[in-house]
Amino acid sequence: MVPSRRLLLKHLAFRASTIAPASGLVSTPPDGTVEVGWPEVESRARRLATGFLARGLRVGERIGPLAFNDHRHADAYFAVPCLGATLHPINVRWNPQETIAVLEHTRDRILLVDAGLMSRGLELAAACPWIEIIVRLGPRLEDEPRNPRPNDLEIVDHETLIEDSTPIACWPDLEEDSMMGMCSTSGTTGIPKTVGYSHRTTCLQTMALGLTDCMRLSGRDTVLAIVPMFHALGWCFPYACGMLGAGLVLPHRDLGPERILDLVVTHEVTTSVAVPTVWNAVLSALDANPGRWNLDRVDRIVSGGAAPTEGMIRRFRDEHGVEVIHSWGMTEINPVGTMSPAATTREEVEFDSERRLRHQIVAGRPLPGLAVEIEDEDGGTPPHDGIATGRLLVSGWWVADRYAFDHPDGERFRPDGRLDTGDVASIDDRGRMAIRDRAKDMIKSGGEWISSLALERAIGDFPEIAGCAVVGRPDDRWGERPVVFANLEPGADLDLETVRERLAREFESWQRPDELLIVDSIPLTSTGKIDKKALRAGLRG
Repeated sequence: MVPSRRLLLKHLAFRASTIAPASGLVSTPPDGTVEVGWPEVESRARRLATGFLARGLRVGERIGPLAFNDHRHADAYFAVPCLGATLHPINVRWNPQETIAVLEHTRDRILLVDAGLMSRGLELAAACPWIEIIVRLGPRLEDEPRNPRPNDLEIVDHETLIEDSTPIACWPDLEEDSMMGMCSTSGTTGIPKTVGYSHRTTCLQTMALGLTDCMRLSGRDTVLAIVPMFHALGWCFPYACGMLGAGLVLPHRDLGPERILDLVVTHEVTTSVAVPTVWNAVLSALDANPGRWNLDRVDRIVSGGAAPTEGMIRRFRDEHGVEVIHSWGMTEINPVGTMSPAATTREEVEFDSERRLRHQIVAGRPLPGLAVEIEDEDGGTPPHDGIATGRLLVSGWWVADRYAFDHPDGERFRPDGRLDTGDVASIDDRGRMAIRDRAKDMIKSGGEWISSLALERAIGDFPEIAGCAVVGRPDDRWGERPVVFANLEPGADLDLETVRERLAREFESWQRPDELLIVDSIPLTSTGKIDKKALRAGLRG
């Protein structure tokens, strides 16, 4: 194929430097707000590329940012894939054991580490001898450990690396199916799994974000990117803004609702993307401070990672004039799958506001290039009536066909190209999909997955435990929170504080259960498995 006809990030990610040179990104790290025009974004990426090449970066090699959303992280987002290396953003919320388990597969030789996370970066380097270089993102902090450096580790300052390098003259011509990025997740089995994204799939996903019936993103927008860039490449929004010339606001670590609202007003944000937990907190801040923030410039927000409630959608619409677009996706699909704007067709424009709202609650229609289907237990296709349910299958242009490394969940990728999502869904007669349940037992809290199996394994080892099960309780703030049902040994006693203290070695605070319920027995299904459906019903009751 002629190189110019290949779908490569270099062909779209820097388009804004030509069409919108007066626009760019605003970065708000702790060391001070920085405005970077799109031409400078391209220049910084080209210089960072030269710096990486000088340190022996090879095609296909993985580079792992351990960082928040800021301009330095964005430098790598553009430079690494365009060089032919593979960007592998690392979830900063994982504990060290989870991160090491992932790195043992991906073998990232270079880490880009936020200055505030350098202690963790050095801990990872000590445990992972293949890590040779850490690029510090931000000024060195006083509490950063100084000696000894593990494994003869090279530590270089990001800004120094850029300043000491000349821009690469031209990006290499790559194959469009070459891997540009990897995203890892702890997985439904508690075992890390990694999905690879090619230039082709990422370009297609990025272009889809600019479609009118997706989220109406254009160069006239300013996007506040709350979704972390370590979550499935930040839903490709850095690339979409670079393609369209939209403004991009990167908020770094502080995602408190009042700060979010300050950024919205200060930078005249028109749209933003986040999980429902964030948007519920924003509503609470607006309630507590009436009149403090003017949201007249905000046109719409996207809520993904979990389903927004009807009340949240209604309140943003009626009280603040903001449309909420529900989005569903998965790491395995690069990641956006569906969107549910209030109206995308001439038919829907005629609907009254309440009927539109009912459509906003569901996950929505698949983006062009994707297809969703439901399947019953016998392999048949239930009717598309919005009521009948089945296992949700997805296929299309940017759906992965395998995990990057062997994983027990690999059987979800079917030979016919369809991915078994693990969700149970319905589809209506206009192609709108609604998630009805999860086929597996992961708990999604604040947009992050918690493995119930991993918690059960750890708690099951406690001497007081005869049997236990962990399920998610619906939570207005976090989406779900873990609850432990425990059957104790005769004469034993156990409280929640003890459980949380014992789990502290393996689990972060947000991963530990909020509630411990002592029961006489754990209900079992006819096959002898824990009946989690019954446990959840008991919580709702």
